[in-house]
Amino acid sequence: KQWYQRRVAITAGGKSKAAFVLQQTKVFQRAVFFGMLNPQPNGAGFAGFRTAMPALSDAQKNAQGLSLNVRGQGELDYYKIVLNQADVNYDFEYKFLITQKDSFAEKKLLFSDFKAYYRGKVVANPVPLDLSKVDKISIQTFGGVYEQYKQSGTGSLEIDN
Repeated sequence: KQWYQRRVAITAGGKSKAAFVLQQTKVFQRAVFFGMLNPQPNGAGFAGFRTAMPALSDAQKNAQGLSLNVRGQGELDYYKIVLNQADVNYDFEYKFLITQKDSFAEKKLLFSDFKAYYRGKVVANPVPLDLSKVDKISIQTFGGVYEQYKQSGTGSLEIDN
């Protein structure tokens, strides 16, 4: 599937950028997400990539979550995986912090821990996440609007297979 860039570009503060590439050698293959984050002073802003979700098998529809082997580098510490469910106007997000940047670490993202958000704010009383209705998946870094933390700068997230 084709991945395409998602960023805040419609506002005066929309100066963030992302790249998502495949790093391949004779020894390994991994995806690398690069982010340059220039959010507004309140933390509003994001940069990411999105793709359409293929139809899931029955086993995948019953999965408990995702497991990612990741390593972060640079100034950005927070990333998120975003699932778009076709029948609602909000997203389901799992935000995670990269605490060690010198080696790969496994991140287990349980679907029961994904939270519903609309434009950065938590949605009250959302419908439950239904994997059979998820039609898009994204990876993003974000400034931290409505969060206790803020971030900006450049960074990368390597995702090993």
